[in-house]
Amino acid sequence: MSMSAIKSKSIEAAAAVAASHGNSIVEVSEGWSKVKRVVHMQEPLTEEARAAVLAIATLRHWLVEPTPQNAGEEGFTDDQEKVAITFPRSAS
Repeated sequence: MSMSAIKSKSIEAAAAVAASHGNSIVEVSEGWSKVKRVVHMQEPLTEEARAAVLAIATLRHWLVEPTPQNAGEEGFTDDQEKVAITFPRSAS
């Protein structure tokens, strides 16, 4: 998947960090109410990748706790460009 489809330099940087730790983009979806697009990643963040992405000052970090019906996730949003990246939460 091309990084040019992401349309946010900060989210591109986050995806590149995750990719350097063995992660990959599953899809880039559009049509969300609060953001223009969401980058869905294959694997949870490693601790090292999380630390590097948290250092990207233009991104807002968020967590969604798991429920019996839905897996948890964590992500980052570029509020200026209205683009987000989401990672599944690890079971631990």
